Amino acid sequence: MKMFKRLRGVAAVLTFAVAQPVLAETDYGFSNQQTKRTVDTFTYGIEQCATVDVVYRLDCLRQTYSQTVRVISKASVYWEAEVALTRVNRGLYSFVRANMDAEVGRARVNGGRIKAVTEESLPQARAQYMAAVDRAAEEMRSGSSVEARYFEPIAEAILASKELLQ
Repeated sequence: MKMFKRLRGVAAVLTFAVAQPVLAETDYGFSNQQTKRTVDTFTYGIEQCATVDVVYRLDCLRQTYSQTVRVISKASVYWEAEVALTRVNRGLYSFVRANMDAEVGRARVNGGRIKAVTEESLPQARAQYMAAVDRAAEEMRSGSSVEARYFEPIAEAILASKELLQ
């Protein structure tokens, strides 16, 4: 009986030693479904933002990032992507708040009410948004090979959103 237990222990150690390289590349928290859900939420929001006047798009983008962060936060292994998206969201929030056009009313889109920014602030908004999106995409692409695999579609989606402000 002792010999059987020793052999079983040796087998377990050998199995782990052989499987360790495979396990290092496999993280059971990542999933194609979670990535797709995140991209779909973001893409739907961007499609809605494209229907409003450009002065409303920054706040619409902020709302889209906020909704996307709520979706991605349900999977803790996506925390690095969540942080990158949250950083863009906070930048948008601060910019909209500082440059809100009080003369223009709010618009309703994608289940929420959005604010307009002043026409004069749009060039600065474009520059800040482009830089923030580039940084977020770079952060998502700079992780491990597993992270890069699951974050790449999200990075592509946010990079595509830059067209809204051009």
